Amino acid sequence: MDDDADVRSVVEATLSAAGFEPTGAADGSEGIERAVLERPDLVLLDVVMPHLSGWEVCATLRSLPETSSIPVVLLTGKSEIRDFVVGRQAGAVDFVTKPFTRARLVEAVEAALAGRDDARPEPLGREVPERRTRGLLLDALTGLPTVPLVVDALREKLLVDQDLGVFLIDVDAVASLEDHYGWEVLDEVVREAATGLRRLVGTLFSTGDLLAVSRPGSSALVAFVALPFGLGEEEAAARLGRKARQVEESLGALLGESLLGRVHRRLEVTVAASRLRYNPQVRVERLVERALAEAAAAASTREGERVVSQREEFAAILRRRAIETVYQPIRDLATGRTVAWEALSRGPAGSGFESPEVLFDYAARHGRVLPLEEICVRYSASRFGASEAGLLFVNVETNVVNELARGGLEVLGPLVALGPSVVLEITERGAIPDFDAFREGISALRRAGFRIALDDAGSGHASLHALAELRPDYLKITQSLVTGPHRDGIKSEIVEMLVRLGGRIGAVTVAEGIETEADLAGVRQLGVALGQGFLLGRPAPVPEP
Repeated sequence: MDDDADVRSVVEATLSAAGFEPTGAADGSEGIERAVLERPDLVLLDVVMPHLSGWEVCATLRSLPETSSIPVVLLTGKSEIRDFVVGRQAGAVDFVTKPFTRARLVEAVEAALAGRDDARPEPLGREVPERRTRGLLLDALTGLPTVPLVVDALREKLLVDQDLGVFLIDVDAVASLEDHYGWEVLDEVVREAATGLRRLVGTLFSTGDLLAVSRPGSSALVAFVALPFGLGEEEAAARLGRKARQVEESLGALLGESLLGRVHRRLEVTVAASRLRYNPQVRVERLVERALAEAAAAASTREGERVVSQREEFAAILRRRAIETVYQPIRDLATGRTVAWEALSRGPAGSGFESPEVLFDYAARHGRVLPLEEICVRYSASRFGASEAGLLFVNVETNVVNELARGGLEVLGPLVALGPSVVLEITERGAIPDFDAFREGISALRRAGFRIALDDAGSGHASLHALAELRPDYLKITQSLVTGPHRDGIKSEIVEMLVRLGGRIGAVTVAEGIETEADLAGVRQLGVALGQGFLLGRPAPVPEP
């Protein structure tokens, strides 16, 4: 996609000569439409175009289920680091800076298509078998070797150390993560877990320990660690158990930092361990296979115990209706006046469900959303109704919008009674598989008198597609963009874009998580209308007019 006909002509001629079948589009709107209909193997996209910029087109392609997996390469005359970062955030896989050589263009296309062998011709005589073999030995997502690649090194370590600890590391229930957030977020979690594991070398792991992934594309990471010679069974088990707990805690903390704002729940890191002893009568490959199977069995047992404990704790919360609700003020950034309150519901303090993200994610995965929503809605409405404090924002997950619209409006009865002062805050934390049904659900909620807000705009989940479908009354900008826009040109550009988009559809913008005077001044200067955060007011048990 490029509005310059001469550039399109050069690109098409270059790629045709390299064995590809290019087709062009003159602007972003035409390009998006054709990408949805034709499903190309790759999109080459100019950054500076009229109406829709390349960044906006890229973000739109990433948000649509029909085009989300198509790699995008940006053609740009800009070469500043921040421009590349903005492109990465929008979802581009590579950049070609104008003016470019024909060789550079073909190289970028080949690299972007490296994971789509079935979708492209074989250019420039490169051998497919060699690349596929390399892919079996080195995991492209994590950059870690697969277990078969480290077998020779393990054989050498066993000859020296005789005894190794095998740690099988998994992050959360990967199927749940992918279903809830989409494959891109799951990939990011696995990639960050591998990065975090490397950062533990020098503390929990030594430089001689081996890190790997069980097989290409797997989320199961493996660490092979030397054990002191001559350990008895009990002593070895105790040592392995301590190390496993240390890795769980350290890796969990690292993931919490690196994925803040992307995954809205606490990630459970599970580390199970087994012992790998040298036996000259058994092939090393079989010894490794047995050790991994033992670690997997131990992980399964631990997971089963955790599942039972969680189920009992959650059932007790519903039975006792043990939900805590507090209210945080939302203020007009021009006048400082409180115009609304957000109801925040969470589990009992000190419990495993104290975090709202953990509480509602568990309810969604186990079909208990409506009983939980009924408690939260009743508590939120009863205390707010007596205060006459303005608008009330109440969170609703995207995956329950249809359920609420079909059979749950009775659950929302206490909020309906408050009239148009209620704003349902839609949190797009997961992939939306059926936008038609979702749109119908939103329409039903509007007919019941509710206003709509889109939460976490700019987080990567609150997509341009969702924004276009919802046409929300309020657009809440995620805290990760609100923090430090005065120091970060990329953040300020994204916030400005969201303010412009909000203006086009008549949505009032709200900055979340304002904690410093500098951040307040920054979002105010960028045109954001409303704000909330600890600087403007902490959550309180009862809203005050």
